[in-house]
Amino acid sequence: MSVVLTVQGARTADLVAGVSPLAELLACLHSIAEPEHHFEVRPWLTRVRADTSAALHGRLNTYAPLWARRRCRLLLPFELPLGQTLEEELRRIEALPLALFAETAAEAIHGGLVEIGDLMGDPAARDAYVGACERRSFGRGELARHLVGDPAAFRADLLDVLRACDEEFFADEWARVAHRLERECVAVRARLGALSVAEALASLSPNAAVRHEPPSVVFDKLQSLHADLRGRRCLLVPSVHARPHLIVKVDSAFPVVVHFPVEGEGARDTLAQVRLRLAILADPARLSLCRHLVNEPITTSDLAARTGMTVPQVSRHLGRLREAGLLVSHRDGRMIQHRLNLQRLMQLGVDVLTTIMR
Repeated sequence: MSVVLTVQGARTADLVAGVSPLAELLACLHSIAEPEHHFEVRPWLTRVRADTSAALHGRLNTYAPLWARRRCRLLLPFELPLGQTLEEELRRIEALPLALFAETAAEAIHGGLVEIGDLMGDPAARDAYVGACERRSFGRGELARHLVGDPAAFRADLLDVLRACDEEFFADEWARVAHRLERECVAVRARLGALSVAEALASLSPNAAVRHEPPSVVFDKLQSLHADLRGRRCLLVPSVHARPHLIVKVDSAFPVVVHFPVEGEGARDTLAQVRLRLAILADPARLSLCRHLVNEPITTSDLAARTGMTVPQVSRHLGRLREAGLLVSHRDGRMIQHRLNLQRLMQLGVDVLTTIMR
């Protein structure tokens, strides 16, 4: 399964990089709704839980289907220019035709494949849609009932929730991350000027690949999606809180949007690198060596004596551990001592989860 963007005939000029406070708020709300996917921001989540009013927490739970697994397209930028304030982006939502707003919100509330129908004019379509949402969960059913009962009131209440988020926690967080996201956009624009469309898109993720027949970029995602970028605007929006998720949204009513994570400090691990480390550790002989390497610095000859391996065998295994970045060696006089890179080893669990959830 993967997301494939075909770029044959696509123009670099149609790829636009820019920041969106609304998209960053969406990423924040997603991490609040699904904290188990976002262990890297747990300190921030703890602060938000402590500082946010109980009333707002309750409203966030009510509207959670809009930013849980299937993030609502309304909460990502859908027209230019990018770089607007949050209030300007919220006013764009207010200005959308009500039928388009309701249809787009309805897709996110259900969160799966569902026939929406004419929610504004067909009572049977409304009943069928609400029933489909109720079968998924009670909360989705109640939210669907609110939407179809009074779409204008639903929109007003949703916007009020988003403005309350800005007041209680998001304004401070946006002030903290906005400059970082602006710098990322500058870097992306530079790559757009120097690389092909496919290469520039692939640079947004360590788990993306360029194909040449036909020209396309493939994102390794637990999702099957294909879009042709020829003649279509594509908005590239960086996020701090989206990590580790890269989101691609393709809707006929709006431009394609790629909401991609700004990586943390250090090099990004690819799926191949994580697999290599796991494969190296899976070998019984190397795992036996690790039990000795974890306690104290030790020489190759001492490892051979303890494990019954020959010195050349130990050297080969140490070389594989070093290749994976799991071994630290230093000279002590005439001896070279080895020890496991414990920080890298502990990070491996995080890397596995991050790679799975990208």
